[in-house]
Amino acid sequence: MSFAKQACDCCRVRRVKCNREEPCNRCLQHDLKCTYLRLLKKRGPKSIRTRSLEKIANMQKVSEENSTMAAPKASVKVPKVLIDQCLRLYNDNLYVIWPLLCYNDLHKLLDEKYDNCSIYWFLVALSAATLSNLQTGIETEEGDFYTGKQLCSLCMSSRHDFDDLSSSDLLRIMIYYCLHRCFAYFSDTITSYRLYCEAIGLIKIARFHCEETYKPLSFNEQQLGRKVYYLLLLTERYYSVYIHCATSLDVTISPPQPEAVTDPRLSLDSFLEVIGVFTVPEKCFFDALATGPADNSCTEDSLKRIWNQLHTVSPDVEPWSYGYVDFSFSRHWIRTLAWKLMFLAKGKQTKFLLNTHNAHIPVQIAKDMLEDTFLTPKNFYDVHGPGIPIKVLEIANALVDVVNHYDQNMELEAWNVLRDVVKFVFSLKYCDPNMIQKFTTKCQSALITLPITRLLQSSVSSKDDADIVL
Repeated sequence: MSFAKQACDCCRVRRVKCNREEPCNRCLQHDLKCTYLRLLKKRGPKSIRTRSLEKIANMQKVSEENSTMAAPKASVKVPKVLIDQCLRLYNDNLYVIWPLLCYNDLHKLLDEKYDNCSIYWFLVALSAATLSNLQTGIETEEGDFYTGKQLCSLCMSSRHDFDDLSSSDLLRIMIYYCLHRCFAYFSDTITSYRLYCEAIGLIKIARFHCEETYKPLSFNEQQLGRKVYYLLLLTERYYSVYIHCATSLDVTISPPQPEAVTDPRLSLDSFLEVIGVFTVPEKCFFDALATGPADNSCTEDSLKRIWNQLHTVSPDVEPWSYGYVDFSFSRHWIRTLAWKLMFLAKGKQTKFLLNTHNAHIPVQIAKDMLEDTFLTPKNFYDVHGPGIPIKVLEIANALVDVVNHYDQNMELEAWNVLRDVVKFVFSLKYCDPNMIQKFTTKCQSALITLPITRLLQSSVSSKDDADIVL
């Protein structure tokens, strides 16, 4: 008995399964003559068309280019020249915001210790964070183009090279801090937070949260350690508001010391002021924002203290600078959070809501913020990535709360300021879609007491508001 390579003629006509024997079972069962006379036609085109060959070649070329651009090969080190360009960009634009090391110190590390594994990966991670933050890329003389995402992918795929889990030092902490910065600008909050947690864990293992750890260190080592610690503290307190995580770091060490510099871009004045902004409210304040105000940690007295201490601008911060933007918007943001916590606190709403002066606080904060926007060029906000729009939206949300809960005169004032705040926030480059959606939903719910549709309509018809989309 032999087996055919195809179904018999009867089974093919009847469209049933054939066991391909001679004769097959179905033909025997129905007393049919089992034959295999019909030829099996080949499927597909008889030959490959020229157009198909061209499509195949183009597809293979694009796929090869994409796989090459996804990340540089791990076996090839990032060129010194390219890293040096990134370090200059960091020094000129970002040092005043997250002051790790100035260009001279970084260039010395690059020049003398490029072959040191931990230092090399720190410089690559810092370069990745810089390009990601500035939304730019750099092309080498050989024609290779590097972006922050590529350098970040290279670091992530080579974690075993710089983190053997056997020790903790500032270099490893700074590497994870830089990688956290990358993913924050990729809008990947979960990965960003996980990398930040790696840095927090290393801080605690090395006991950099204890003052006695710094005593045997040189002044420069102490300065760097204190900068890194407070950068992580500021980040954690920011995360406590938006992903509701309880804080673990507190003001247990002294902040870094002011440094005498000739280049204003290297001044720590604004960074020290930002530390003050984030540490005027105590740790319990941020924990209450993360877990809810049920623990009554924020009293009316603490609200007044935050308001009084953060109401005025420090004369040490130079206007028209990246540092001024960071300081001023953080100041407005913290004051708004303090008002929000009091607004939500159980058992205190009646007294608080009946106080017209307290109702005026978000309106005054918004006016202060709008005044600051006239002091700085618009492109300065782009360097701060999504942080500035998020802080502005917090102020806008507070204005909507005022509109929903106060008398008509207060509603009108809040409404007029809200229009200007919305114009500003929607003019910024970075706007988180999720935050925008939440804000839009909140505005829609306010239609009962506020004709906010006027703003939505004006965004279409008004020439000044043409770039606003709600």
